[in-house]
Amino acid sequence: MTEMSNEVHLALTGRITFEQDINVAQGAHVIAIVQAPTGLIHATPGPEPPGSLPEPALAREEGVRELPSRGRPTRQSLPESPRRALDASGAKTVPEKITAFAAYLTLVEGRETFGHQDLRRLFERARERIPTHFSREFDKAVRAGWIHEGTERGSYYLSDSLLNLLEDGYASHRSKRTRTSSASTTTTRTNARRKPRMLAVPDDFSGIDQLPASIDGGPPYQQVRLKRDRLLWAIKLAKDLGVLALKTSDVTWLTDKLGDAILSRDITAHFKGLHRDGLANRSVVDNAMRITEKGEEYLAAL
Repeated sequence: MTEMSNEVHLALTGRITFEQDINVAQGAHVIAIVQAPTGLIHATPGPEPPGSLPEPALAREEGVRELPSRGRPTRQSLPESPRRALDASGAKTVPEKITAFAAYLTLVEGRETFGHQDLRRLFERARERIPTHFSREFDKAVRAGWIHEGTERGSYYLSDSLLNLLEDGYASHRSKRTRTSSASTTTTRTNARRKPRMLAVPDDFSGIDQLPASIDGGPPYQQVRLKRDRLLWAIKLAKDLGVLALKTSDVTWLTDKLGDAILSRDITAHFKGLHRDGLANRSVVDNAMRITEKGEEYLAAL
């Protein structure tokens, strides 16, 4: 018996032409499909698509994605508008509202310094009535130590003690101010019944008969507008007179003789701005204030 070949040649013609060598089993299967009545042809099942993950496994996978990070502290988000900044601060008085807007400019808008017009703009954005005596209320915020004068004329910056104002609110600051105001009021009433205390002449100035009203390369003292600049002016005058550094009590005496005294309680805040801008520094021995070369250039440009 002749052994049947394992391969046959299949040729199909029509709308589709197919011609290929196939084995006997494949040929028999093709012939069966061709001769089968219409409607009885069933497609050969192919491989099933990959199944989805079992439900527990899927749940575990989603659980991993949704786990919150641990050990990573989240800071309270800053208010995104002047209105919300005002509400977050809990400001009640006009100086407090001005300072709250100053905090918004500093912490949210990233401004290093600001001016009156910047704050007026925020009053309008927050739908707050602009104070009638804006400059007077602004000066109250400056005297409270919340806002300090900047290097350039008309520029100001927020006190470091209020950098958390939009997060903590005025509660702690207001309680401190109330205690200070009460003590200050009592002291003021007591001093009102006394004669003003005369400041003693500092030893470094005991040999000076008359103080000059001007310095080399700078304007006269009375023409200097900012208190901070007047402090720097006094330090420069002392240097011209041979006194290289001034103590706080010396500054009060000297500026009083010049016609506009800078009180001791205000000197630290004013000096902080000068030191921040590199215009003055302090001695590490007696904490006396000295003017820098940059400070002298600054006075000459006034």
